[in-house]
Amino acid sequence: MDTILVAAMLILLHRADGGEVAVYPSHVTALHAKAPTSAENKVATPAGRCAVWLTDGRMLSVIETCDVVKRLLEAAPNAAQ
Repeated sequence: MDTILVAAMLILLHRADGGEVAVYPSHVTALHAKAPTSAENKVATPAGRCAVWLTDGRMLSVIETCDVVKRLLEAAPNAAQ
């Protein structure tokens, strides 16, 4: 597979520390929005707006809202094409 084609299949998300992470849309298993509460969240960082769960069991806390992440996932080209 060409490098450009592989890069086009990734979505770019932003961590709370300012770093970027590229994710294959097919590796995302679930999205969980930050609860609108003042209670301390033990899973996500305070700046994280969406928890993105991956097929390897890892969780990414990103500053994009889950609605934005969902739109990026829907707009990403299908890896099987």
